[in-house]
Amino acid sequence: ASSILHPKQPTTSTIATQKAHYTGGTLLLDKSQPHTHLYISFEGLSIHDPDIYALATLQMLLGGGGSFSAGGPGKGMYTRLFTNVLNQYSWVESCMCFNHCYTDSGLFGIMASCRPEYNRVLVDVIAKQFESVTSYGREGVTQMELARAKNQLKSSLLMNLESRMVQLEDLGRQVQVHGYKIPVEVMCKKIDDVTLEDLVRVAGKIVRGHVVNEGKGTGQVTVVAQGNLNGLPDVVKICERYGL
Repeated sequence: ASSILHPKQPTTSTIATQKAHYTGGTLLLDKSQPHTHLYISFEGLSIHDPDIYALATLQMLLGGGGSFSAGGPGKGMYTRLFTNVLNQYSWVESCMCFNHCYTDSGLFGIMASCRPEYNRVLVDVIAKQFESVTSYGREGVTQMELARAKNQLKSSLLMNLESRMVQLEDLGRQVQVHGYKIPVEVMCKKIDDVTLEDLVRVAGKIVRGHVVNEGKGTGQVTVVAQGNLNGLPDVVKICERYGL
């Protein structure tokens, strides 16, 4: 009877070692700010997933940056979010793709900022970018885009590892996560092996909510918006309209 009335509370250690369970959800922070900041994301892949290289390539392909970036090679000039969003809509202050990988789950999405009077159309702009990478063809992903993204990902990897400090940090992280160090030559080979079919398949799995990690996530979209949210539509409903 005492165990029913006073159930044992989980310890900090137990909570810390539980598998991450992705739920999705919406958080709206209505504050008086000059810009609206919107994040739309989905459950990503764990660091152990073999598709992690295709997802990293997808992040590089979407890329993005700020409206005041000088552009040019290495600064997102040819990425999708730079050419299709920042170069097309002058009212978008920044737009970039992010990808966070953990041992049992991940988070993949796009963030964007704009002036509040454009809140109503910003969601559609982002949703279209998610939808566009789930297909081939004229508006879908092309072989040239894939090759450029793979080259950019490899060059970024190799340039970062020129630093001894980064090498040491990378060694520590890999041993902690995998138990061994993956040679950079192996990583470059895995990036080279990513095909257009792999990229589109992984993109569809992410944005359609079909990722199956150990934590059995819900597949729902995650939305965080902060700023003057006047006019911001129902982000989840718009994502559903695009099949996200």
